[in-house]
Amino acid sequence: MRRARPVSSPYGGPQDRVGPPPGVLPPPQAAPWQGQYSGPPQQGQQYGQYQQPQGQWAQPYYGPPGGQFNGFQPPKRRGGGVRILVFSISVLAFLGVSLVVIIALLGRGSDSTAGPGVTGPSIVPTATTKPQKGTAEDFLLNANIYRTGPLPVQNCKAEDLGTGSLPAQKVYYQKLFACLNDAWRPIFKEIGQEKPDPGLVVFDKPVVTPCGNFAPLSGRVLAFYCYGNQVMYTDVLQMNKAFGPKQDLAYLMTISHEYGHHVQGVTGLFYARMSYLQDHPEQKLESSRRNELQASCFAGVFSKAVEQSYPLSNRLDEFKEQSSNSFGESPETPETERTHGLATSQGFWIQNGFNIGANKACNTFAVNTDLVK
Repeated sequence: MRRARPVSSPYGGPQDRVGPPPGVLPPPQAAPWQGQYSGPPQQGQQYGQYQQPQGQWAQPYYGPPGGQFNGFQPPKRRGGGVRILVFSISVLAFLGVSLVVIIALLGRGSDSTAGPGVTGPSIVPTATTKPQKGTAEDFLLNANIYRTGPLPVQNCKAEDLGTGSLPAQKVYYQKLFACLNDAWRPIFKEIGQEKPDPGLVVFDKPVVTPCGNFAPLSGRVLAFYCYGNQVMYTDVLQMNKAFGPKQDLAYLMTISHEYGHHVQGVTGLFYARMSYLQDHPEQKLESSRRNELQASCFAGVFSKAVEQSYPLSNRLDEFKEQSSNSFGESPETPETERTHGLATSQGFWIQNGFNIGANKACNTFAVNTDLVK
């Protein structure tokens, strides 16, 4: 059995340990996960054993220096450009990534399941293979989360980001995070996973986490979710640099995407994927893209739950444009480095989650490879 190898920090070396950052919202009292994983206890599935290396897993969100990634500039947009960003996994301390995501082909078909709103993708992925029952692959394709209904509608008016300062961003995130918890908590209960709400840290000073040490404006880290303590961390200065205080839909999608990784952790999808990769390391990149695009799809499902109150109703064209131009990798990114999927792929899955409005839209592990570029 191959063991996972620790991966270096995106900052090129160890950081000095510092005190806790300002702007901290209370995290849950949960010890970092260590040891070996043997599947979600409620289903009794045995995935094999995956030895945890030193450190904990993080799911970071990266933005590019200078507003571009691999030399790619996003299309000019009315009212100012949105910087292309990339969800990346360079601080993950795991072996590999597998499976498939989606090449976002905007406008590819729609069906009667899509309500009024964003036009574009409207598919419900269906597994075409039947893996052995109880295996990690079986769990990825047939997880209970796909059988849950829409998230409950939330009364979640967006807070004003003001100048994008730490106090303003903190107020914005507090409101949005409370809505995310309220929306996802009933879904977790439905599948028998009543877990503590995740924590949130909003920082503008160096921060020490179980997933590594991070400093504001270092590298391209914007936000990340740490599975080790179930806490999301957001770099105030980097978010303001990337988006400014006016592109609030980018903030909505960023935080909702990172919360999507929490969903993957609570439901067991993240750990099942780690187990799957032990036997299929050659699927590292494809699985990484499936994983990231699924988190974006969950963000789209949540966006539907706040459509009326946020509100998104009169901003759906902007929502569609930002989802397809603000996140992901460029066509110039070599396929051997494509961990998160093209910007159009990101847009496809965010919009698919929004259009279908339920988690059945988000089984990115069941779609063909031509949908996971």
